[in-house]
Amino acid sequence: MLIAVIADTHGALPSELFEHLAGCERVLHLGDLGPPWLLAELGAVAPVLAVGGNLDAPGLPELPETRRLELAGLPVHMRHRPWEAREMVESPAVYLHGHTHTPRVERRGLVWQLCPGAVSYPAHGHEPSMLHLDIQPGLLHVTLFDLADGRVRAQNAWPWRG
Repeated sequence: MLIAVIADTHGALPSELFEHLAGCERVLHLGDLGPPWLLAELGAVAPVLAVGGNLDAPGLPELPETRRLELAGLPVHMRHRPWEAREMVESPAVYLHGHTHTPRVERRGLVWQLCPGAVSYPAHGHEPSMLHLDIQPGLLHVTLFDLADGRVRAQNAWPWRG
């Protein structure tokens, strides 16, 4: 199951983004979307699940503060702001966040903490970026892409058992 993970679009969906969305079964947006109609534009490519960010209009049902779901048997937790260690359960799970505009691909024990960086206004010298999660039985493969040139910035594969 190939999943696109994006954050911090701030109203912009560059054409390079859509090149990386092709073939994805789902798009996860981690907040600071911009106008809510952008969900329909993303949804034309694949089903979208999103959470609201600190700059999104509050109270929209399609942009809750958090989401907890299961993808191909793997628990996935979504929100805009980074997760604190005390909030993460030590079992195979993915914790996704946006907000920092800085990519993060990190594993601590059985927990993956991932941030796709930002589609718009990246921070700390990073390029606009996004993640692919390829979730297979017993294997999570994570790829971080620069949107500007399509380069793979990080790639990791980790075994997991549900």
